[in-house]
Amino acid sequence: MSRHPLFALDLKILVGTLARLAAGLILIVASLDKLDGAEKFSKMVENYHALPADLVPLAAVVIPWLEFFTGLCLALGYRARGAALVFSLLMAVYTVALSANLLEGVDMNCGCFSMESTEKISGWTVARDLGFLTLGLIALWVPRTYAAMDSWLKEKKIRIGNDWF
Repeated sequence: MSRHPLFALDLKILVGTLARLAAGLILIVASLDKLDGAEKFSKMVENYHALPADLVPLAAVVIPWLEFFTGLCLALGYRARGAALVFSLLMAVYTVALSANLLEGVDMNCGCFSMESTEKISGWTVARDLGFLTLGLIALWVPRTYAAMDSWLKEKKIRIGNDWF
C-alpha cells in the first residue's frame, strides 16, 4: 500500500516553506506601492522619527527595494536563510518603531502596505508585525524548505558567481 505524497511531507519543512512564502509575499506586497513614490514615502519615514533627517531620503529609496528583493528571494527560495534574516531584522525594526510611536501617543498612519491607507498605528499593528516577525524567525529556523530555488540550483550543479550550487 503506497502512501499519498502529501503524507510523506516533513511537517517542519512544510511549516518553514509556508512561513518563507508568506514572508516573501508580505514584503513584495508591502513594497509595491512604495517603489514609485519615494517622495511620498519619505514623508511617511519622517513621521516615524526613527532616522536623522539627512537619512530619510536615502531610506525612502532603499527600503522599498530592499523589501522587494528580500521578498522575491524568500518567495523563490533563493538565499532564503539570508533573506529570512533580513526580513526578521526589518520586522523587528518596524515593530520597535511602531511601538515607540504608539507609546508616545503619535497619531499617524502606518503606511505599511499602502501610502494611501488611513490605518492608524495601534496595538493591532504592533501585534501584526510581531506575527510577521514570527514568520521570519520560523523561516530562518528551518534550514531547508520545499520549492526552493537553492535546492534546484544545487541539484543542477549551477554556478552563480563564486558559489557552486
